[in-house]
Amino acid sequence: MAGQIKVECPHCKKESLHKTVGSINIDRTQEMRAKVQDLSCFRWTCPNCGVTSLVMEPCLYHDLANSFMVWLSEEKPQSADFDPLAGYTLRWTQDFNSFREKINILERGLDDRAVEMMKYLLFAQLNLDLDVVELLFHDLDERSASFRFVAVLSDGVEQYVSMPSDTYQKLYQDVNERLYTSGRDFIKIDLEWAREAFSLLWSTNTSSCS
Repeated sequence: MAGQIKVECPHCKKESLHKTVGSINIDRTQEMRAKVQDLSCFRWTCPNCGVTSLVMEPCLYHDLANSFMVWLSEEKPQSADFDPLAGYTLRWTQDFNSFREKINILERGLDDRAVEMMKYLLFAQLNLDLDVVELLFHDLDERSASFRFVAVLSDGVEQYVSMPSDTYQKLYQDVNERLYTSGRDFIKIDLEWAREAFSLLWSTNTSSCS
């Protein structure tokens, strides 16, 4: 899937060719994981003026060992052409941070739907006192078993915040027992999805109590 595209330098406005990544099979090219996380595989240096910039291009990340695929693409990708019962998780992201974060979550064997719902709750809580513009999963604290996130504030300051694993377990149970997610389509699981998921769960709770 690799190829070449024309890129206009944001500095000198000259066009030149850029070799795209296209797809990454991490089981065969394990060195690419670091290049995805630091975005070096998407960096392009203008041969005219030497300025380096990031080039947004469609890229499919395939992790066979952990049974997931993640698209980085501005446009929604086509449905998968294989049996959805194979147990794969298929996701679609539209920006670099979401792409890296999704890989970080799924390669740990976590359910990104539950993690995104944790982020939704945390976002609402933090914005009572702070101006948070982005919230990203960072890692798991092995000592406390808590989930750590990076909150990016409007002034560019980054702050680490945590949520207990009990919250994840409860949300994981809810999404698996009460919400359906297609196994054939590449789904965008983000804060908007989490908002709609909470709305659905709330409506089913209300119906069951009436």
